[in-house]
Amino acid sequence: MKKKIALIFGGRSLESDISVITALQTLAALGETDYDVAPVYLTEGGFFMKGLDDISAFTPFRPDAHTRVTLADGVFCSLRKNRLKREFRPDAALICCHGGEGENGVLQGLLDFNGVSYASSGVCGSALTMDKAASKCAFEHMLLNVVQYHTLFSRDVRRDMVGAAEECEGVLRYPMIVKPASQGSSIGIAAAHDREELTAALAAAAEFDRKIIVEEKLENFREVNCAAYSDGESIVVSETETPISAGELLTFEDKYLGGAKAGEGRVTPADVGEELNALIKSLTERIYRALELRGVVRTDFLVDTERGKVYVNEVNTVPGSLAFYLFAPLGITFPEMLTAVIEDALAGGRERAARRAFPSRVLEFYGKGGGKTAK
Repeated sequence: MKKKIALIFGGRSLESDISVITALQTLAALGETDYDVAPVYLTEGGFFMKGLDDISAFTPFRPDAHTRVTLADGVFCSLRKNRLKREFRPDAALICCHGGEGENGVLQGLLDFNGVSYASSGVCGSALTMDKAASKCAFEHMLLNVVQYHTLFSRDVRRDMVGAAEECEGVLRYPMIVKPASQGSSIGIAAAHDREELTAALAAAAEFDRKIIVEEKLENFREVNCAAYSDGESIVVSETETPISAGELLTFEDKYLGGAKAGEGRVTPADVGEELNALIKSLTERIYRALELRGVVRTDFLVDTERGKVYVNEVNTVPGSLAFYLFAPLGITFPEMLTAVIEDALAGGRERAARRAFPSRVLEFYGKGGGKTAK
């Protein structure tokens, strides 16, 4: 019998549209596998199923054209005449959400609560890596290099913009990079070379997130990305890439709207030399293991090309297109990669089901008058 896979995408996120693209690419690749796949779209109104296999369903999305469902006891159910109707019980879920509740651990927690295995990082790893400031603390604890940074809260920035700028200037040097702490796809990111640009960047970032991270900008560097996934027996590390930007920073337009010249979106392997590429691959695997990540995860690095120094920038637990293109140079196809992470998720579900329960008799004992005050 075919295993049933829920392909979950969308979510309340500024990257929801990008998630749709990733999901449709993934759905096409899953067509070459032996799974029974049901796309599940997560949006403001909840979960929706049926009629979600074409981009036209999202331009614009019309809820009444699809079946609204809820997840109850591990089953996606619709509501008909005040009664729940079973629509789809997944054996596992494949998460294609970018940002927001689909990537920050909220969806993962819901799936855990419902006993649904998923091919993605768990609650802890997802929440930690979504927050750029928190993840930098983890990288520092691992004795990995991170660029100098400072964290601010948006409410404080709006209350005292001058004070916030002075606070950054007191610990960082220009130029700086200003980022919303929990956004992706380069949304809300700007460079600042002086006070005027810094205050403008802080004001913009405050519109996108409750927390802001400000970093010193490296002058001579390459952005290098590398991905990894677990096939259940080992960690498979991808080839590296250098993404190409049209300007000073890699922007949302560069990534998704053709900002870089055609054919120049990335250089693979990254043009930083054999030794640094080997180090980046090693660090990618180390981070994947140390943070107990699952599914396909892409780690982004900054490389100081003059000093040969590698900085960890951020970790993406649900990367765009699931980073399948980084594994192609290794001879691994998209369907093969998806099969590996899904089978790993299914194995994780079997492992969870086999865990030994603890036979507590506390309540029985307490009910007979032998209990003590809880401590």
